[in-house]
Amino acid sequence: MSNYVAFQTRKERAIKEFEYILQTYILPLIQHDGQLILKYEATKSTNLKQHIKRYPKKKDVLYFFPALCTPQFHFRIKTSNPTQELGAAEAVLREIMCVSNFDYRTENFTTTNYYDKNNLYRNTRFDVAFEVGLCSWLGSKCVYELIQRLREWSQRTYEGNHMSFGFIIDTTKNTTGVIDYLSFLKSNHSAVFTDGMSSGIKLDSEGRIVKYFSAMQERATSNKSHTPWTPYDFVDFTNMCHSENGSNWIGVIMQSNGDMLIFKSRQLVFVKRNGRWMYLDSYTIHTALESKYKGKDVFGEKRFADAIYLSALDTSFAHTGGCVAIIDDQYIDIVQRQCFPKDSLDNEDSLSEKKSIIKRLISTGSIDGEKQYFQYLDRKLRLELLSLDGATVLDSSGKILCVGAIVKVDSGSDEGGRMAAAKELAKYGLAMKISMDGSIQCFASPDINSEPVELFKTL
Repeated sequence: MSNYVAFQTRKERAIKEFEYILQTYILPLIQHDGQLILKYEATKSTNLKQHIKRYPKKKDVLYFFPALCTPQFHFRIKTSNPTQELGAAEAVLREIMCVSNFDYRTENFTTTNYYDKNNLYRNTRFDVAFEVGLCSWLGSKCVYELIQRLREWSQRTYEGNHMSFGFIIDTTKNTTGVIDYLSFLKSNHSAVFTDGMSSGIKLDSEGRIVKYFSAMQERATSNKSHTPWTPYDFVDFTNMCHSENGSNWIGVIMQSNGDMLIFKSRQLVFVKRNGRWMYLDSYTIHTALESKYKGKDVFGEKRFADAIYLSALDTSFAHTGGCVAIIDDQYIDIVQRQCFPKDSLDNEDSLSEKKSIIKRLISTGSIDGEKQYFQYLDRKLRLELLSLDGATVLDSSGKILCVGAIVKVDSGSDEGGRMAAAKELAKYGLAMKISMDGSIQCFASPDINSEPVELFKTL
């Protein structure tokens, strides 16, 4: 093989690897539209500051460079949010490029020899680099060390039980003369402290103890006017994860099932589930909901969109499964007749005991004096209604049409009940399916004659 052919083959492999890195690790952290576009244009800059750039004249396009010094190619993609924060994605990409098979700074893309087992080791290197980059963005190496200790505990038990842990780290504070807790986490004695929900330990940037806390004690000083973007059970914990008075508190929880959660700026931002890190971006989900009803003022009241998103989060982490749909006004009569004729709360001819109880709970569980509107129900009640077997169906103002409806679907469907129901209801508006394993999928149709398309999938 000639040197030129070898170079071309190596270049193609380098491009393919960089595209894999972007698709697998970076794009899930970024709000984007469409597909990656490869450009062979070499940048004129010999000293780029970031791997990810947006230019003033093209703010709706993101550029991804494999090297900071005269890269020979780059990728572009359109972004749905020109002002989005790119810090996490930049930190992760910078770290992954340090362990790439190829040296993208060189003209001939020289490779690093990992004993001819590049692909065997590659994903493990990239996974570790992802976590290192993520923790670098969070602001403390202590976060990474803590995650390693918790990962070890995910493979251990204490008296036969898998344990939960909860910590909040001040990435700006470095105290002296206090005890290091990270080394103590290697001991079985550490298993009884913190429960990963209502109690925890505050650490400084080096992993030393600042104080023990219970969420109930901290509740009195929390910002009650702010609704944190987090599952219901972690609201008090999340409210403590913020920047204030020179401190920057980052929350880390490991649940007994091994799931790992990271909190920042009073919201849940990352979840590690089944060995995979996922980024929770409330902006993307809100945008997907609002774009479906653009110009119809359905989500003009932010409270409705918030209620849908938070209730989906609550159901995901409760692992009960659920299905919720929003029906376009022009299809309500059709849906009530065809999909759940006996389950409509307005149908007085089939008033079962279950329906009577649900109507009473809804009327007495409402806040602010509103009746039968989803966004005005107590948040815990919304979760319990979604947990019922069947679908919760709303109109575009949030009025509850039915709860626990058994939706009629086309015969021959080989999908699960919730998925089939969600896709059937999505023909008439928008529907979300929340699996018992926690994943959330949202579907919508442009019109009644079109097949539903997936708006987003998370967790």
